[in-house]
Parts: sequence; C-alpha cells; structure tokens
Amino acid sequence: MSIDPNTAVAAVEVAGKVAPKTFQEVDKFGADVVKTIRLLLAPFQLTAAWQDRLAAYIAKAIRQVPEPQRIPPVESVALPIVEKLRFQNEEDPITDLYVNLLSRAMDGHRVGEAHPAFFTVITQLAPDELLFLNDVATRYESIIMAPSGETVYPDPAQREQRLVELEFPTPLFAKVRELMFGYEKLNQPEMFPVYLEHLQHLGLIEYANRIVDELREIKDPVDGLRLFSIRPTHFGQLFLKACTKSGSDDEGV
Repeated sequence: MSIDPNTAVAAVEVAGKVAPKTFQEVDKFGADVVKTIRLLLAPFQLTAAWQDRLAAYIAKAIRQVPEPQRIPPVESVALPIVEKLRFQNEEDPITDLYVNLLSRAMDGHRVGEAHPAFFTVITQLAPDELLFLNDVATRYESIIMAPSGETVYPDPAQREQRLVELEFPTPLFAKVRELMFGYEKLNQPEMFPVYLEHLQHLGLIEYANRIVDELREIKDPVDGLRLFSIRPTHFGQLFLKACTKSGSDDEGV
C-alpha cells in the first residue's frame, strides 16, 4: 500500500485539524514526528475521536524509538498495522504487539526485526495465546503435564501430587517444578490443546523433549500421566523480541 502524494497533502491538512490535541502533545518530539503521524493517518478517513486515538497509538510507537534512530516508516509494514489499530481497544494486550511492531518499522537500528510475517501472526493470536507464549518465553523449556483422558487440567496441588508419585530425586523434583507450566494462568484453560496446536502451526513454539526424555530414563510416568516439553522457536524468539514489551527499547523519548 502506498500513499498518493496529492491525497497525502490534503489528508495531512485535515488530520492536523481533526486531531489537534494529539499533535500538540507530540510537538515536543519535533516536526518530523508530527509529519510521520500525519502521513500514516493520510490514507484513512476517520471521525475526530478515531483519528485522535489512532494518532496516539502512532505517537506511542515513535516514543519507543530513540530520536537518533528514527527513520521514515517502512510503508509495507507500517500502513497495514495502522489500519488494524483503528479497531484495537487500548485494554487489549494484542494492541501492544501492533504498536511495538510499528515502532520497529521506524527504528533504523531495529527495523530488521520487523519481519513481514509478524503482522499476519498478530492478527491470528488470541489473548490467551499471548499469555501462554510470554510465559513459555521465561524458561528455556516448559514442561507440560497433560493427564490422558481428562478434560480438566491439573491445578497446582494436583500437579504437585503427581510429581510426588514420580519420586524424583530432590534436585530434579525442584527443577521440574520450576519448569512446569500452570494452566491457571489462562482465561480459558480448556482451550489449551487448541492454543498449543495453533502456536505450533504459526511456527512460534516447538516440542523440545530433552528434559522429559531425561526424566523417563529415571522413572516411567505414572498411569494416565503424559509429560512433554516445549520452547519458543528461533522465529518465536524474534517475534517476542520485536513485538512484546520486553523487547522494546527503553531509550526512547
């Protein structure tokens, strides 16, 4: 998607009138920042409230980029994101993914992190999947306990009891407990199998059963208990670096 120069000029003038409060707030970032916001808003015909909110999202993305690193946005990445942000609620955690990816598209040092596929990935993520992915990223591997034939996943007490039944040595018991994923972190834990399959389909996670294989060498799992482990793929790690708050630059304005 490209911006027609004539349309852009007219839209920039309109945008300056439609969202004056936002532009006044970002004036301190310099004329180039205001120009960037207006050019990104140019293709979209919006009411005053929508235009102002969208401009605020763009300003937030720019603030995350240190001033010396700011570059004109990569249109092929930036414009689809801006279009999607029109419909995003501020409280939705997925909104931050779009804002962070937009920030990468305007960062001369980190623009390479803005992989073209990330936009499509974000559009397909459920909030629970983001929670799951962020949690998995905190460990080099995450152990999943999934009892066979049960629709209700084990709560912390049940997981602890099943680990006791495995009779692991104390150091190994502590290690497994630390790496164990807790379903209670999800809003809809009953959807976990769907989330797991979908994130794998998106190329964000992969099975990594090195630890589980080590456990099986010590003792076979108890009846009805299935253990497996997962980790983010290299693609998933780059996605998290580019699109999550933990991957944002703290040196912006």
